[in-house]
Amino acid sequence: QGVIPALLELAAHGYRLVMVSNQDGLGTESFPEAQFRECHDHILSLFETQGVSFDKIFICPHLPDDRCDCRKPRTGLLTRYLAETAIDLDNSAVIGDRQSDVELAERLGVRALRIGAEAHSWPEIVRALCHADREAAVERKTNETRITARVNLDCADPVAIRTGIGFYDHMLEQIARHGGFSL
Repeated sequence: QGVIPALLELAAHGYRLVMVSNQDGLGTESFPEAQFRECHDHILSLFETQGVSFDKIFICPHLPDDRCDCRKPRTGLLTRYLAETAIDLDNSAVIGDRQSDVELAERLGVRALRIGAEAHSWPEIVRALCHADREAAVERKTNETRITARVNLDCADPVAIRTGIGFYDHMLEQIARHGGFSL
């Protein structure tokens, strides 16, 4: 529920939509290609009428026993695409409803977001990918010092500075308060 508005918002935030699907035995007598195409093309047409389109669609037709390189969670379907396309893997995600989707994300080195009754909803996925706070943390340890700095650019509190140098604390606090971010 809410998939179309979610996909539209993800696309509006610059996400490229790529579909990767296992379709066990596609093209066999028990799962004819024409039967699949009719349903698949209908769904894609519905998405298109709502303004949702996919950059690429990758489908593995093999059965698990075939042990092919293209069946999720293996990355064979995406190897060439990822090599030829500028993708920001640090800010990418695999959204799926199965463990194989989570494993695919791990193998690609991207975030996994599981969709479904016992996982994320589409609005939660949009929040996580498009509206999450911009945060960073750095820690530096030496024999003489231990410095930890955390910043949240989308939250004004808390501001808690303790460097041991009063004036420096005051100046850092003023930068954070007047900048409207947590430090």
